Amino acid sequence: MGRKLSIARVWIVWATFLLSCFFVSPFRSPLVRIPVEIVAYSLPLFVVWVFVRKQGFWKSIRMKRENIGKSISISLALLLVFSLLIEGTNLVVLHFMGKSQEEAKREIENYLEQTPRWYPKYLLVGSFFPIAFCEEAVFRGFVLWTLISFGPVASILTSSFLHAFLHLWYLHMGVAPLLFTQALLLFISFGIAGYLSENITGPILMHGFIDFLSVLGYFNQEIADAIQAALFFLGAFCLFGLLFSHMRARLERRIQKEIQAQVELNLSRLEQMRDGLRKMLAEIRRRYRRGRMSKQDFLRLKAAYERRIREVERILNLQKEPTKSTRA
Repeated sequence: MGRKLSIARVWIVWATFLLSCFFVSPFRSPLVRIPVEIVAYSLPLFVVWVFVRKQGFWKSIRMKRENIGKSISISLALLLVFSLLIEGTNLVVLHFMGKSQEEAKREIENYLEQTPRWYPKYLLVGSFFPIAFCEEAVFRGFVLWTLISFGPVASILTSSFLHAFLHLWYLHMGVAPLLFTQALLLFISFGIAGYLSENITGPILMHGFIDFLSVLGYFNQEIADAIQAALFFLGAFCLFGLLFSHMRARLERRIQKEIQAQVELNLSRLEQMRDGLRKMLAEIRRRYRRGRMSKQDFLRLKAAYERRIREVERILNLQKEPTKSTRA
């Protein structure tokens, strides 16, 4: 796929998502708004399906069985890391805004109170579907991998910025800069997890849990804090496991490299020994032809050197086989 075509498809999908969002907010009846919202979130996915149906929809958006565990573990680990980063960023952004964390929290709660009473309850389920599933399928599944020819950093950042700019409803609150910053950092973490694992299952689950917990805190902050602590514990466990696996892989590569260097050194010495034995055998033959050696001595030395050369070549062949397989 050409780069111009990739960019055009990304803009079409993003514009479709942006336009579909305007059809949701005016409705206050759950019997109307919930179906409309599901359709609105599904519409960009339909456009994605039109673009990738020949290659396979689920395969193209990286929603597959392979690497599910890796996707979830990386997402949990990055959730912990980026949550700490977001906490530090929050302090900086709130400082420049001249607001406290309590004021920011109250503004978000006031916004939720302006929505229909049933809507926060719907979000406890809707956080996972259609919101997390459709957004991650579009931005981490389609946009990121459509732009991957520009490089992983560019594709992750572009998909994250496009996703963040989709949240125009943040502008209704005075803490919009804070929310945009948080969203951008989270979307970058989802992008990294999706890229490293080539699977969007983890980003979907983490996105859903984050939205779910933000709404659950509106009803019961203690339960929300307990679930968040459990996620952070799992994130720490996964982070330790990933770091341990990385260090073990580096150690194994280092050991393998040292073994390979030693084997190559041994091979070089054996080749030098074989070449030296061949020279000595050639010298024995010259001496015999010139009459400087008896036939009996010549045959005895010739057999001994040939046997030794065969032994060295056999050892060389045995050591070259694992070397070839390692390089392959």
